[in-house]
Amino acid sequence: MDRYTNPSRRAAGARRRTAAPPLLRAFFSPLYFIVTFSYLEAVFHIAEFKNISFLYPFLLAIPVGALFGFICDLFDERVAMILRYALSLPVMLIFSVQVVYFHSFRSFMSFGQIGMGDDVFKNFFGTIMLAVWECLPIIILLFLPVSLLPLGKIYVRPKNKRNLRRSATLVVLAVAFQLIALFALMFSGSGEHSANKIYHANDLILDLSVEKLGLLTTTRHDVGFLLFGGDGDTGLDPEIPEIVVPPPDDGDSPGTTAEGTTPPDETGGGTGPEDTGAVEPPAPTSVYNKIDSLDFASLAANEKDENVKRVFEYLAALEPTKKNKYTGMFKDYNLILICAESFSPAAVDETLTPTLYKLSHSGFIFENYWTTFPSNTTNGEYALLTGLLPDLTKPKNDGSFIASSKNTMDRNIGAFFNALGIKTRAYHDHSASYYSRNITHPNLGYEFHGKEDIGGLSGWPESDLIMMQRTIPDYIGEERFHTYYMTVSMHHNYKFGGLNAIADKNRDLVTSINKSDPCRAYMACAIELDRALEYLISELEEAGKLDRTVICLSTDHYPYGLTDSEYREANDSKLKYDALDRYMSTLILWNSAMEPVTVTKPCCPVDVLPTLLNLFGFEFDSRLYSGSDILSDAPGLAMISNQSFITDKIVYNSRYEKVYKLDSSWEMPDGYLDAYIKIVKNRFAIASNILNYDLYAKMK
Repeated sequence: MDRYTNPSRRAAGARRRTAAPPLLRAFFSPLYFIVTFSYLEAVFHIAEFKNISFLYPFLLAIPVGALFGFICDLFDERVAMILRYALSLPVMLIFSVQVVYFHSFRSFMSFGQIGMGDDVFKNFFGTIMLAVWECLPIIILLFLPVSLLPLGKIYVRPKNKRNLRRSATLVVLAVAFQLIALFALMFSGSGEHSANKIYHANDLILDLSVEKLGLLTTTRHDVGFLLFGGDGDTGLDPEIPEIVVPPPDDGDSPGTTAEGTTPPDETGGGTGPEDTGAVEPPAPTSVYNKIDSLDFASLAANEKDENVKRVFEYLAALEPTKKNKYTGMFKDYNLILICAESFSPAAVDETLTPTLYKLSHSGFIFENYWTTFPSNTTNGEYALLTGLLPDLTKPKNDGSFIASSKNTMDRNIGAFFNALGIKTRAYHDHSASYYSRNITHPNLGYEFHGKEDIGGLSGWPESDLIMMQRTIPDYIGEERFHTYYMTVSMHHNYKFGGLNAIADKNRDLVTSINKSDPCRAYMACAIELDRALEYLISELEEAGKLDRTVICLSTDHYPYGLTDSEYREANDSKLKYDALDRYMSTLILWNSAMEPVTVTKPCCPVDVLPTLLNLFGFEFDSRLYSGSDILSDAPGLAMISNQSFITDKIVYNSRYEKVYKLDSSWEMPDGYLDAYIKIVKNRFAIASNILNYDLYAKMK
């Protein structure tokens, strides 16, 4: 008889397979989940952040594993075996989805975006499938633990029996592990962006939370904010007087009007390209960009809701920006405002994109402009059009923009033009319903048209040039107009061979570039935007409207479709500030009749709206915006979505809690960094409160 038919040998084999220690057999479920979740956090962290600093994600995964083990322990082995699969697979799927999403968009997905799943799948099916394929090795690693469960059944033979004492032990262990993790967090530092502060914060900085606390903890917090909101606090720093005054002065007169700019002469234009160096700011004036009838102190005194009261008190303590020599420079002009998909300095080339080069090197020349977002177009649009930072804390459905569609939104540039009786239009060369623009943009006062109304648009991404050709006749004959465009031609993937219609269309124009295919494809897409602008300018000139029209172009986010190394190659530069300078961008603010004006003050998308309102001579209250008029004497400040920021003295990277001095000889005054950290935090908080409490409606 051989060993397969000999009963004694079969019995011996069975005994060897059941030789696992009794404790392991009894506590197999919690041990499985603790090891699995810790493993998932480690693999995920190494894959996405390229380092092994995952102590806190590892520690915070342990109590979650113990809790899942407790759930399995409530049932006998047959049910527990099913639950191990049923509870493991969704968690592994969440990790895998985030890997694919980060690979595609260079940021992580909030649960508030799940409602967009159908639109994303329909519009980006090819992109998603390519990302899944490219991330497949990591996905396989993430699902590895569940594939080993059959081996556990054979060699450990879990003994899961309902036992009240053992279940109580698991609850105690879960609580103990959680307390240990919280105690360990106390040693992560006392900075505003330390792991400890992020864990206990009333807001959620998603990308920082994922890196410093782990995906499991971030997901728990994210779902909690989505379902229940925050704890009702406004998120504003309690010491209002300390954070609304300028940060400590080092004696250098910070915040001069467009520091390093040339003010216009009496005719409204600049003084010429030869005088674009630093000059004295305009003489101080008592005239502010504020609405006298908006008495925030009175509104606070009469407000019953304590949170709204606190917001009004905060606004009352703010200093409005002053009017300046640029105020009304473009009064009675037309405005073309463009949010350009994935636009960056890498798209500007004197030969290949001559129109973009001309526009960015004349008019107002912004040398220190930063985009706020790594991805997510709707956030970039929201910041540009409303002058408010989006609510990244408590996402609602598609995010802040769709939430705003239920609010009074009458403080944007479209509403101001409408108040003059001027018809405003908005166009997008992709689907009108994507990001719910057919709902959000009309609420801002625009007559909105997507690709379905424009016609003639096909392929992916669609053509900005065709959009211009088909829409300019709608308004070019009117005496006054304001038009907004959201472009799409520069959308990733930056690949040839059928994955990007615009890259393929212009491929022959970039063959001479000595760079990799992704860089060439990106530039091929930029050529389409350049041609669209060239056509726009020629049509305005032919209609005799060019010298009375202002073109303003910003971006929604940096080109996340390029990796860091590809972006370095595309931009012919080395990344500084631990790659934070990927957010460095270009703002175009141009009129054909003006002389060049160079602006060195740090600024970002939320500054664009108040700058335009001042230039066009509208009466507005500067305290209601997250940014400020770039041409005013307010200190320059560029803000990044993870609450990193740039002043005229430092770059602060919140991911590493690291400061980079722009002048090594400059001594940073005590309190300077902390003051700016609080200012940035409060600007995010106040913008969220304006949105969530529909504050504009309360000021009627």
